[in-house]
Amino acid sequence: MSRNLSTLSPSSGLTTFQGRGTIERTITSSTPGRVYFQASYWPARFVQPDASGALHPGTPVEIVDRDGLTLLVQPLS
Repeated sequence: MSRNLSTLSPSSGLTTFQGRGTIERTITSSTPGRVYFQASYWPARFVQPDASGALHPGTPVEIVDRDGLTLLVQPLS
């Protein structure tokens, strides 16, 4: 049976989409960016669509979920 990444369940054991990453391309509330996470670069956007401010390269973030191949991030507390 073939699966793509958008259908993997969290219990599949293939990867976990939670943890810490580092911003590689700036993320704003209106513009997705890119994050370095688990030895790969991933498209990323704010988990809260109404988030204000920007996350700049080098900033550590928390990955809280994913939407397809896009990681959903928030600033570290």
